[in-house]
Amino acid sequence: MFKNYFTIAFRNLLKNKIFTTVNILGLAIGMAACFFVFLYVHFESGYDSFNKNATNLYRVNISYSGSFSNLPPMATNHPAVGPAMKRDFPEVVDMARAVGTSLFGGTVALSYTNNKGNVTSFNEEKLMVADQSFFNLFSFPLLAGNPKNVLTEKNTLVISENIAGKFFGKENPVGKTIYLNKQMPFKVTGVFKEVPENSHIKFNMLASFATMGENFGNDNWTWPEYYNYVLLAPGTDPKRVEAKFPAFIAKYLGPTMKQLNFGCQFHLQKVTDIHLRSHYLKEPEPGGSERDIYFLSIIGILILLVAWINYVNLSTAKSMERAKEVGLRKVAGASKPQLVVQFILESFIVNLMAVIIAVAIVFACFPFFSNFIGKNISASFLTSGMLEQPSFWLTVVGLFVTGAFLVGAYPAFVLIRYQPALVLKGKFMQSAKGVILRKSLVSLQFVLSILLIAGSIMVYKQLTYMRNQQLGYNKDQIVVLKAPAYTDSIFGAKIVAFKNNILKNPAVTAITGSSDIPGKLIVGRNSIRKASADKTSNFVTYIMQADENFVPAYQMQVATGRNFVAADSVNLFVHPSHIQVMVNEELVRGLGYKTNEAAINQSVIFAYGDGEHKAEIIGVLKNYHQRSLREVYDPILFVYPSFNYWSYLSIHINTSKLAESLSSIENSYKTSFAGSPFEYFFLNDYFNNQYQADQRFGKVFTLFTVLAIFVACLGLLGLSSFVSRLRIKEIGIRKVLGATIYSILVLFSKDFIKLVLLAAAIAIPIFYFVGNAWLRNYAFHIRFDWVMFVLPPLLLLIISLLTISIQSIKAALANPVKSIHTE
Repeated sequence: MFKNYFTIAFRNLLKNKIFTTVNILGLAIGMAACFFVFLYVHFESGYDSFNKNATNLYRVNISYSGSFSNLPPMATNHPAVGPAMKRDFPEVVDMARAVGTSLFGGTVALSYTNNKGNVTSFNEEKLMVADQSFFNLFSFPLLAGNPKNVLTEKNTLVISENIAGKFFGKENPVGKTIYLNKQMPFKVTGVFKEVPENSHIKFNMLASFATMGENFGNDNWTWPEYYNYVLLAPGTDPKRVEAKFPAFIAKYLGPTMKQLNFGCQFHLQKVTDIHLRSHYLKEPEPGGSERDIYFLSIIGILILLVAWINYVNLSTAKSMERAKEVGLRKVAGASKPQLVVQFILESFIVNLMAVIIAVAIVFACFPFFSNFIGKNISASFLTSGMLEQPSFWLTVVGLFVTGAFLVGAYPAFVLIRYQPALVLKGKFMQSAKGVILRKSLVSLQFVLSILLIAGSIMVYKQLTYMRNQQLGYNKDQIVVLKAPAYTDSIFGAKIVAFKNNILKNPAVTAITGSSDIPGKLIVGRNSIRKASADKTSNFVTYIMQADENFVPAYQMQVATGRNFVAADSVNLFVHPSHIQVMVNEELVRGLGYKTNEAAINQSVIFAYGDGEHKAEIIGVLKNYHQRSLREVYDPILFVYPSFNYWSYLSIHINTSKLAESLSSIENSYKTSFAGSPFEYFFLNDYFNNQYQADQRFGKVFTLFTVLAIFVACLGLLGLSSFVSRLRIKEIGIRKVLGATIYSILVLFSKDFIKLVLLAAAIAIPIFYFVGNAWLRNYAFHIRFDWVMFVLPPLLLLIISLLTISIQSIKAALANPVKSIHTE
């Protein structure tokens, strides 16, 4: 019996080649797209799960209220938090702290001199300082060295496998010495494997926390810039630990909070939640978006749903062709269960063939997909052990069986309800319910397609808006150099000489030094208040160091007052009584001045270093976007230090002879700062790097939108082919009576036009609601316009009509005599 089932199933599939091809190809593409979405979602949601302690490993974040409420919640905390929690909380098994070296200064240069006297030197941004327990909490495998003691001693360094190759080649790096900024020696004590791509914290080197002092930071409650991680005992409820925080905070920060009129709260965040569910300030790496992951998961399911709808639609539409087959089988004694098995078996065969093709598509497109989104997620998936998990294969098989049964069951039950006597007499007609179902399913496809097209347009417009929006400064034609890390007694003079030499180049229009550049979070941050107020009026501002050329080089606008002049430079470490400063409009608002003009010549007090400074506001800059358009304007205080220890040197350059100009700049740099690595980047590229996650989401969203529409078009192509075959005699008669090709096209298209209009009426309100929710992720975003509501249905209508017209024109051009004769 089963042999007979298979024989008939294959005969039927081969007999209806278009039907079979459309179903198999549509299902294969739907399955492959769904798998790629799952792959991406699995990667994004699996961040930090490789850590053996992932279940019990938490980061201690901080948020503020009161006078510091303008400061967003932060991923960092006071350096004393970890040791105090380990000391006071029995639930805390161990702790570790980490901090980027950018907190302590500008560029970090590392150099190594081999036995032959050859020097290898690099600038390094991914250098962090960490506690000796860091490798106990995190699972970053060591290729050399003991994880228990590699960070125990002062001036010890653990480096990545890649860094070891850059400095030492094939030599054993353990025991060798690397110099930081030519001054501080570090002994290499270990080598770790490259940090996995799905880690929320990434680094190339780790220096020992002990380097900063034996008990550095253990009692420091005034510098909340350190990442604090705690390992809780198995079975500990983190809510129970958080309940102890108010008393814990009052014990260590109570007097300070009272003096400065602020409150703070600590929060435990599971490390596996950081990448998708953390929107804290000072994250070590750009995070993802849980909401984006939900959207993409829904898209993956929708693509597969569209493919299944195609199968159900075409199968029920072909029911008239198979009605006689069913009638004969019933007359021959076939039972309803046997008929159901027959048609569900065909569904399983089609789905199995689709699965095989889908798997081939997936493995063939793995590298292209990874390159497309800019993350090597395919390698991560293959090495994650997922393919060895029985649960993964059970899920795949379960989805296959469920899908094959669901898409095959309805057509089967439709067919077995036919009355054999009516069918064999040729009196069978399509039921109104069947027609309504097909129209409903096609309408659902149209609704999904309109939503996806509208979503793609919105994402594209938002990304374009962020890239092209006026930022309040000019980021084009700006080349940024990392300032030399090595400083000496004549370093300031070297900087001046270098600037003067660079300005001799006719392609260079301006050069400026600064502690930070647009496109990154400003490192310096401290309290500020009006000079007439007490400390309870303090709030937090960012502090940027810049010279008098910063504003003109970046073509910023002074709202009122004046820019810096050379005479405004001052040594901030000698606590001068009065300093000339500039502020931006956001800081004016935060200080409580009603207008920009009202702030000019007013005195403020800001904290810097180990004390407070009194300053006079000499100018107000118009607000500009220091960070991405996801973020609100930052309050910024600008000071002009005299010591010239800049982190960045920004050069406004004419790009007509770019290669020649860059070569000239490099030569001048190497002449002025011999032995310092020369490194540069273009500011517009650097600024746009903030949008990598958004651009990745936009690419993935658009890709799967195109695939979903393609699968839907396959279904429309098959459905229109079948409908044209059903109506071939009608078309022939109409042509004999004088109908034109145009009128026949209208005849075929009008029903689909109605369905598109119905789908638009359903989809547009849904899109408006969901689109608003997505745009709220951005402090600055586009507004809805008519294009977003009119273009998606119009595009879908054009795509649908083009798809349908392929078969419609073919039917309209057929010989009417032959059509009527052979019907």
